[in-house]
Amino acid sequence: MLAASLPGLAAGDSRWIDFCADRVWLELEAEDAERLVGLLSRDSELRLALSQWGLAESWWCVRPLLPELIGGRGKTAPSAHLLFPREHLERVVNVLREAG
Repeated sequence: MLAASLPGLAAGDSRWIDFCADRVWLELEAEDAERLVGLLSRDSELRLALSQWGLAESWWCVRPLLPELIGGRGKTAPSAHLLFPREHLERVVNVLREAG
């Protein structure tokens, strides 16, 4: 799934596969990801999961830095990646419905 694109471990490494196995992966424009995180932070359970690191229920939010082709200063990618436990998906949908 996503194992081939994550830094630091070879494609197919079981640690990435295990980490990502029961997670939803969203790639959004960075501004949309920021708005989504802000909206979801209104929910106490999701806010806790968004603010903790390294736990099974933690969310993983990444905005890559991309190198310049000819060297120099890198650029922040236009998109952000949100990985979160599949068990949070229904709660995420409910928060979005209530906001909508």
